[in-house]
Amino acid sequence: MKIEKLEKVPTRKEIFKLSFDSGENVILSADIIVKFSLNNGVVISKETYKEVLAADKAYRVTYDALNLISRSSYSSKTLCDKLLQKGYELENAKAAVARLKELGYINDDKYALEYTKYLLSKGKGEFAIKAALAEKGASKEQISNALELTKTEEEPFERIIKIMKTRFKNFDAKDQNEIRRAASFFLRRGFTSQDIAKALREYKNIIIE
Repeated sequence: MKIEKLEKVPTRKEIFKLSFDSGENVILSADIIVKFSLNNGVVISKETYKEVLAADKAYRVTYDALNLISRSSYSSKTLCDKLLQKGYELENAKAAVARLKELGYINDDKYALEYTKYLLSKGKGEFAIKAALAEKGASKEQISNALELTKTEEEPFERIIKIMKTRFKNFDAKDQNEIRRAASFFLRRGFTSQDIAKALREYKNIIIE
């Protein structure tokens, strides 16, 4: 296969179009052009052509992955899922994620810890945090470590009371519908029924006082 024409794609940075004498056209990144020494008049075999396409595909998915993590935090799983959504094949997406982990751009332990802190700041309970971290691909060990590292002297029921003081300012401890509404709210946030019951009892005493 002989390259008849190599030209820059005007609307895309560092992207080139190669036209072959066989009638085939391919769009490649500048890095791949340089890596394989591609230029006008160069003849390559079908095997090399396949290698060029594979290398360019790997380059593109890694490049996109870098762009994604430069704008937001990702775990290995969430980044892989995002790349799949963009149309990349699973094998290439996994390879790109593995490469970025190897280079230190992705740290699942750190991600689990930071995400746990975020969920705690949003008033989420332990059950909800565990479920959310698992959904992001965190292992049981990573979840356990993240919860341990964010543990404070404040008990879960005390956190519930703190939230109630702002969320349920006009709470009526004698109104069963109000009690059920508050209990449902905290169950959805991942707190245990025991902690919720204790918090409601304590909060009732605070109101009475």
